[in-house]
Amino acid sequence: MQDGGADLSECLLPSETPARSADDAVSPRITGVDLARAFAILGMVSVHVGPTGAEGAAGRLYAAPHGRASILFAVVAGVGVSLLARSGTASLSVARRKLLWRAFVLLPIGLTLQLLDHGASVILQNYAVLFVLAIGVLGLDDRWLLALAGAAAAFGPLGYLWGTIAAPHAFTREAVALTDSLGEILRGLVLSGPYPLITWAAPFLFGIWLGRRDLGSSRVRAGLLLAGGTVAAVAIVTSLVLVAWIGRPVEPVGWDQLIVQSPHSQMPLWLIGATGSAAFVLGGSLVLADAAVRLTWPLVAVGQLALTIYVAHLLALHAWPATLTSERVSGAVVLVSGFTLGAALLATIWRALFRRGPLEVVLGGPWQWEPRRRPSVTARWSRS
Repeated sequence: MQDGGADLSECLLPSETPARSADDAVSPRITGVDLARAFAILGMVSVHVGPTGAEGAAGRLYAAPHGRASILFAVVAGVGVSLLARSGTASLSVARRKLLWRAFVLLPIGLTLQLLDHGASVILQNYAVLFVLAIGVLGLDDRWLLALAGAAAAFGPLGYLWGTIAAPHAFTREAVALTDSLGEILRGLVLSGPYPLITWAAPFLFGIWLGRRDLGSSRVRAGLLLAGGTVAAVAIVTSLVLVAWIGRPVEPVGWDQLIVQSPHSQMPLWLIGATGSAAFVLGGSLVLADAAVRLTWPLVAVGQLALTIYVAHLLALHAWPATLTSERVSGAVVLVSGFTLGAALLATIWRALFRRGPLEVVLGGPWQWEPRRRPSVTARWSRS
């Protein structure tokens, strides 16, 4: 697939027509990005419905998406932002306006969803903050983007850990909700919540940088697989060696926490390792989506309805928590498998009938509510 298609792969979701539409000459779709987004959604679902601390090889395998799926979601969001900014039909000012709209929509949705009894830490309100950050960095060149991502990966964990040591009552990793005060919401989104900007800016900015690469290039895809897998493995091994040498950190929380790579610890080895695994999954998704178009299409459709499916699974967990969760790995696998099949079927049917999901229409903004101009007869013949 060609690289491009900003409006077709933007941010949390793609919101335009699939690759077979008449607009392909202008905006070809990168379905591998959609596939990676689907893997992120399904990974987060598995964490929400099943155990993440089960013993044994099966338990560890099931828990693999914990702390990685959400980072993949952030990396893919960054890729989408970059594609949006590179669109042949969107200037930077238009891209910034669209990002501001998405932030305006996602913030209240996320804060409201956090009020429900689903047991998950909602990530949507944090995307609102990340999109505001993107507005400010879209005009930066690649070197500055990587420098900012590196700074967030290095200093963000230090700031988070310092806050945890100095003010443990404030740095509780509690997700903020609509009923919290403005100060609590700002602190949670930027500093102390489960997805704080000071650390999560790193994978997001890295994703923006990745989105500027030629994702259709076999060399880029091979680099994502090789470098991403290597970084993920090195981070895990480094943490294991340091823990064996220094000892596992114990309470109270101290600076020795920097050596752990526990999911959502906000520590550098976890952050870097999870970002590496996200790059690996993205590279594999780009290859797989092109190599098996028909086979992967149902999951690609899931990625194209990412926001709708994410919100739907939280509503379902709120309504039927006992039915849709399991403390056993075997039961959780059945639940996730059923959810995946159901989501793939519904998404495929929906995409056969409509260009966008129900919530994707809202997130697309007023710019996409207007009917698209049909190509001229001459243009249609030229593409035949």
